Amino acid sequence: MKRIESALEKIKAADKIQESAWQEVVVKELNEISKACAKELQTETGQIGNKGDHQLGLDEWPPTRILSLLLTLSAWVGWIMHEKHGSCEERPFSSRVSLQMIQEAFGYGVHLSVHKQIPYSLSHTP
Repeated sequence: MKRIESALEKIKAADKIQESAWQEVVVKELNEISKACAKELQTETGQIGNKGDHQLGLDEWPPTRILSLLLTLSAWVGWIMHEKHGSCEERPFSSRVSLQMIQEAFGYGVHLSVHKQIPYSLSHTP
């Protein structure tokens, strides 16, 4: 979480995102954070990515790399939304409401998988 804050401070993005600086600093740092978190996840769980005929470190396997990023970002979002909006359910971006949105999005992905549906991008037209 401190690394996220540091990247945001570096580009002075507390109030508004400047796209080029966001891409060059924040996105690169999030990439590095996801690698480190995935390696930590591998150490903690003793698991590796198994792709049938070969194995990958969790920092090399897209699902666990994205999971690592989500875990880190979820912690930061929980903190910042509570700092800015508290936990009152009447506030649209409170920590409670934000967590509910995250859980609903995750549940939607599980729902798609259970029903053997493939998630499409918003620009996809069936």
